[in-house]
Amino acid sequence: MSATALQVTILLAIGAGLTLYVLLGGADFGGGVWDMLARGSTRERERALIGQAIAPVWEANHVWLIFVVTALLAAFPSAFADLGVALYLPFGIAIGGIVLRGSAFAFRAHGDPGSAWQRRWTRVFGIASLVTPVVLGMCAGAIACGRIRVADGAVHAGLVSAWTGPVSWAAGLLALAMCAYLAATYLTVEADQRGDDELVRRYRRGAFVAGLAAGALAAIGLLAIRAGAPVLWSGMLQDGWPFVLASAIAGTVALAATVRGRERITRAAAAVAVAAVVAGWGVAQWPYLIVPDVTAADAAAPAASLRAIAIGCVVGGVLLAPSLLLLFRVFKRASASPPSKDGAGAG
Repeated sequence: MSATALQVTILLAIGAGLTLYVLLGGADFGGGVWDMLARGSTRERERALIGQAIAPVWEANHVWLIFVVTALLAAFPSAFADLGVALYLPFGIAIGGIVLRGSAFAFRAHGDPGSAWQRRWTRVFGIASLVTPVVLGMCAGAIACGRIRVADGAVHAGLVSAWTGPVSWAAGLLALAMCAYLAATYLTVEADQRGDDELVRRYRRGAFVAGLAAGALAAIGLLAIRAGAPVLWSGMLQDGWPFVLASAIAGTVALAATVRGRERITRAAAAVAVAAVVAGWGVAQWPYLIVPDVTAADAAAPAASLRAIAIGCVVGGVLLAPSLLLLFRVFKRASASPPSKDGAGAG
């Protein structure tokens, strides 16, 4: 394989890993948001449902983030270094959010229901689940909009300004809305499996509202890209538009299925809509890893290293995919019993 083919192969693997992290780990973040918004007489049942839905697989979902980070480091080390310098503050916030979120999710399960301990860790869980996807989305916007400049091996980026422009804010809020949307569609199915019609209606409404919000923010994001990210906008017009169209169609199907109460169709269409957003971003940004100064060819490791990494991605995928499918099948089936009344489902 040529060097370009190797780069594309590895980037496709990284893109697949990122998409799976958004679809699975992102839904976990969204679950934390709905956990924070739980109110009224159904609050404890909602939190129990969210805990039992997340608990069996939440650590496995971070495998995809680890894969994306390590593959980028191995295959495109200079781009990894540049991003680490330019975005160390938001990356640090995101890492802190992931750690606090996981800790809170575990710690709150061991407190007495209604105790100050459980309330405190529930609050941390919700706030971290909200902040983390916003910051990660803002980082994606910073990478795409040209606020990070790299010249002669030196990175030029404001500590805060590099990741807080209009494109970054639009991307961050869109990331949050997509996470909440995915979580609501998944939780609707979980509630239906447990026979809780009240929670089915609750999350069906949540999915509809979050879906509308995600669609509106996607449209706002396109306007922000047109005004503030000319390279990405050009890529959208040339190569990324089929994915924008696919996302819009899938989102419309998902909203229609939500109204009709077709939960499984809603879940599948929502996943397609979100995956198309991620894919469209990657295709529109090609060949840049950091717009407008760092291309894949600029940052790539030697061909021999790329070849070994590409082989590792293929072999790893063959081994990892069935293992994770088995994990989901076994543990999600085991967790599909009616949620406990005390809300202590996470552990």
